[in-house]
Amino acid sequence: MSLSAPHKIFLAVMATALLVVTAALFYPYIYAEHKFNVRGHARTPLPKPVVPVAGRWFDDYFVIETIDPAAFAIGEPRYYQGNYSYLILGTQRAVLFDAGTGLRDIVPVVRSLTNLPVTVIPSHLHFDHVGALGRFDKTALLDDPSLRARAQDSRLTLGRYEFLGFADRLPTPTFRVDEWWAPDSSIDLGGRSLRVLATPGHTPTSVSLYDEDRHQLFAGDFIYPGYLYAFLPGASRSAYLATTNRLLSILNPETQIFAAHMADSPAEVRAPVLQVADLRALVRALTSINQGSLPSRGFYPRLFPVQDPIRFATGWAWNNR
Repeated sequence: MSLSAPHKIFLAVMATALLVVTAALFYPYIYAEHKFNVRGHARTPLPKPVVPVAGRWFDDYFVIETIDPAAFAIGEPRYYQGNYSYLILGTQRAVLFDAGTGLRDIVPVVRSLTNLPVTVIPSHLHFDHVGALGRFDKTALLDDPSLRARAQDSRLTLGRYEFLGFADRLPTPTFRVDEWWAPDSSIDLGGRSLRVLATPGHTPTSVSLYDEDRHQLFAGDFIYPGYLYAFLPGASRSAYLATTNRLLSILNPETQIFAAHMADSPAEVRAPVLQVADLRALVRALTSINQGSLPSRGFYPRLFPVQDPIRFATGWAWNNR
């Protein structure tokens, strides 16, 4: 029995709608493949910046900046994303928050600053934060069920869109996990304690470290002076809002927020430091985005102002998961 013309039209419309919805759901992966895989970056250092540098050079590539007598920012201003990792010292052990980009070896930098046993924990598992995982005394991860379930014999292999290493033509890594740090647990370094905070939004397993005594939050890619990515696989605008509200309920108002990327074209190379006021601005922006009252530009991602120089980059209006 042949279909009538109206039935054919209906089926065609439904097939088109299904195709559009499917494409929209998979567009973060399509975008990542095009933006990062097809248009990837060469792994070569940039020229040294011509602006002033806070801190001192190490090996003509890293910049070491003192935050306090027992904490250091380790910058990579010659890497195209301007990454920063943070070394935090106690009397018994040290923590390296983020493991460098891997463009140059961060291990000698850390060893020049401390002889303590070092545990490295990445803020999240994107390619530019995991360069030296497995190369210090211990490697820790956020104790997240989705990560735990994948670890075989204490070894974890990262997924393609979890790592996104094709942006820099990097192979997907496998590394040993020595410690699983539970959300809201405290890590005693000896004379210094760090609270482990699960901070999903940029990725589902992002983590931050909070030194409550010194009012310091080490936030990774959750917030920094630039475009906050909430449009790649695993990102979530609703998680961003929930996490920001939770941070505001936890943090001392005087907290300094140490981020993982410096601003584009800075007047000075220095560790990117934000304030609690920037989190409040992010809540206002995310609330306005949900209400449809904040103007944006761009098709995908859509770019929204937060508070100069912070911008929020997100996906489709209807996808607020």
